Amino acid sequence: MNKIYFILIITLFFQACQHSSEPQKTTAMVETTAESEEENAPLLVKDVLAANSAVKIGGLQTKIVQQDVSCTGRIEVPPTELMSVHSKSEGFIEHLQYLPGDYVKKGALLFTIVNPNLIEKQRILLETKAELILSQKDYERKRLLQSENATSQKTFDETLSRKDFLTAKYKGLRSELELFGIAVEDLEQSQTFQSKISIYANQSGYVHEVFVNKGQMIQPQDRLMEISNNDHIHLELQVLSKDVPLLEKGQKVLFSLPDSPKQFKAEIVKLNPMMDEEKGTLKVHCHIKKGQGEVAKAGMFVNAKIEVAAHEVSGLPLEGVLKEGENYYAYLIEGDFFKKQLLENVKVSSDFVTFKELTAEKMVVSGAYYLE
Repeated sequence: MNKIYFILIITLFFQACQHSSEPQKTTAMVETTAESEEENAPLLVKDVLAANSAVKIGGLQTKIVQQDVSCTGRIEVPPTELMSVHSKSEGFIEHLQYLPGDYVKKGALLFTIVNPNLIEKQRILLETKAELILSQKDYERKRLLQSENATSQKTFDETLSRKDFLTAKYKGLRSELELFGIAVEDLEQSQTFQSKISIYANQSGYVHEVFVNKGQMIQPQDRLMEISNNDHIHLELQVLSKDVPLLEKGQKVLFSLPDSPKQFKAEIVKLNPMMDEEKGTLKVHCHIKKGQGEVAKAGMFVNAKIEVAAHEVSGLPLEGVLKEGENYYAYLIEGDFFKKQLLENVKVSSDFVTFKELTAEKMVVSGAYYLE
């Protein structure tokens, strides 16, 4: 019986402790909520100004600044300096001299193509030439006879037609073989048939890429090689539409290569007349200053800054805005309170900040740090 009384006493004791602790929890929650509401409460303008003389109120300010337009781009080779090499005839690759990175001079032998079908065309050319010589002699005889009325007009016309047909056929075959690279004069003089054609470089430059290998069967539409003249590499920048009105030909450009602090110089020479609708950017063509293109290679991405002319802009002093991470904020005045406003399209030039226009007439222009 004593044991039962002891258990009851212990149970009542714990219940009493639980009831006594509940009001304390409630009190603590009320105090925390009150503190949170006090922190989020809007700041009264008169209280802040009275407490801190460093906080000053005013409107948007104007200033003449030397502004830079930041953008990205690539180093490229213009189409006029990039040559694709093709064969005018089908055949097999027999000789391949150069590899990517090699420098080739204009006129250098690049490929030798073997095409046995060219022999057939050369044979037809020689046969046609022989027939044409006979036809020309026959025409001269018939012309003399026709002048003396010793042959009919029909016979003369047939002879003339035959001569013209063979002349056209011969000239066509000759032009086709010359286009392939066959030395037709050597063929006609020595009757030495040629089954190989040679492909030479039309310009000097570096081999950018080789698309074939020895023994490969190729067709005229196949691209064999690309040669680029790096003497004329240029900078192709992509500028956002909002910055386009600031651009002019002749403006100076500073650009840097990835992971390199060194800066290089260029100059705007062309502005594309049409925007890229998908990207919302404008292509800007720049020439790299002489002596600086050796380090830069075609295809490299760059970060660039365009030096635009000094002009008047609206904004706030740097001390009138608050920076949190990558974002900038201004404190606007709405009635008797401050309102924290995220700024858009922010640009910082020295100690002045420009951004997308705000509708508020009054705002903090100094001491924004003390409002946080």
